[in-house]
Amino acid sequence: MSQLFNKNRKTKKNLKTPKEFIWENQEKNFTKLNFPKQIIIKFIWIILNLIRYILYPICDFKIGILYSNYIGRFLGNTEYYLREKSLIKNKKYQFHILFAGKTINSQILKMVSRKTLLIHNTFIYNLLNEIKRRTLDSNLWIDLNITGWLRSGWTKAKPQLSFTKKEEEKGKLLLKKLGLTHNDKFVCIFAKDKFYSDDPEKPPLANSFWGTKDFRNCNIENFVKAAEYLTQKNVYVIRIGLHKPEQILKSTNNKIIDYTGTIRKSLDDPHFADAYLPAKCEFLIGCTSGIYQFASIFNKPVASTNMVPYGECGRNIDDIVIFKKCINVNTNQILSISEAINFGITGDWLTNEQILDLESKGIFFRENSPDEILDLTIEMYERLNGLWKEKNDEKEIQQKFLKIAKIYDNEGQEYPGRVCYNFLKNNKKLL
Repeated sequence: MSQLFNKNRKTKKNLKTPKEFIWENQEKNFTKLNFPKQIIIKFIWIILNLIRYILYPICDFKIGILYSNYIGRFLGNTEYYLREKSLIKNKKYQFHILFAGKTINSQILKMVSRKTLLIHNTFIYNLLNEIKRRTLDSNLWIDLNITGWLRSGWTKAKPQLSFTKKEEEKGKLLLKKLGLTHNDKFVCIFAKDKFYSDDPEKPPLANSFWGTKDFRNCNIENFVKAAEYLTQKNVYVIRIGLHKPEQILKSTNNKIIDYTGTIRKSLDDPHFADAYLPAKCEFLIGCTSGIYQFASIFNKPVASTNMVPYGECGRNIDDIVIFKKCINVNTNQILSISEAINFGITGDWLTNEQILDLESKGIFFRENSPDEILDLTIEMYERLNGLWKEKNDEKEIQQKFLKIAKIYDNEGQEYPGRVCYNFLKNNKKLL
């Protein structure tokens, strides 16, 4: 079994990744309510369970509390739930109700509402969320705390969300505004900087811990070389994001468009554009941040840069990944993947305690270079266009990486994507 799924950590019989386990523990930390609110919550809890008991002989009544105010959890977790539901063969009727409160993307919420019963009411959402936090182990709740990453249900099912004909026409107008026709090919790029947050209304302070030490941060300028390559192939490049970025993308190439830095704020419906562009791109070049899931939920390939820990990777069959390098500043040496894993740089998350502990030992992360991101982009472009020529040692080094990193899904199947060939070939020290 993969290093990512620890059999000793189980909730509702589901193995959890480190990130999911952290989220679950966070939900258990709740403030004590005054006596009247406690009475109200207990009364509602009794009513909900009574409804479930009455309906049980004819249907499976469950309630889901969407993580609608955090982009990664909203996109990935909700899509995974819908994919898993689509695979259910059980004849028993599924009577599921989803609730949403403050919402990070109204377009995605609208699309979810077309697939399942959904109630968007902040007051009810907050009330049910208070009840859920106190009763997490009850079967009344749909477990929406699962990202779908490295879950077999994700790859077995097709994407669940889709645009209407009217929305497709709206999308064509959006592309026209950006200087494209609906026939033009484009790739989306995204680099997380210190001002990015999964909740754009709560950006980290520039000098805060997660502003300065977030292991996911990277420089958008390192993506320009890859962007220039794509434009030479007559492919437009659109820089996406939900927040005001740290820096505007510097390029005089009219086929490289800084949507998030210069255009997004002028749109009447940026939520639609945020969803539509990654859903229609050829592929996305990004990093380990929730934004990439705008592409993944539609099964658009993702070329993942600057990934860390070793274990964090793509989720679809065409995804390709490269990693940040771990540097020991005391010896000025790059750690091998196995050495990094021994230092705890594994799974799908690093806590602030882990980051500080690594720094105390002289372990820091080095971003991917423009040339490494270019190699990744070339491989993705060539593979998707049938131009990639398989190398003699390609399978060998991929298997060598997999044997070291032990990236398998929850059923023990091999990770469906791959690591960029040239990245492994040029960094033999990692293996």
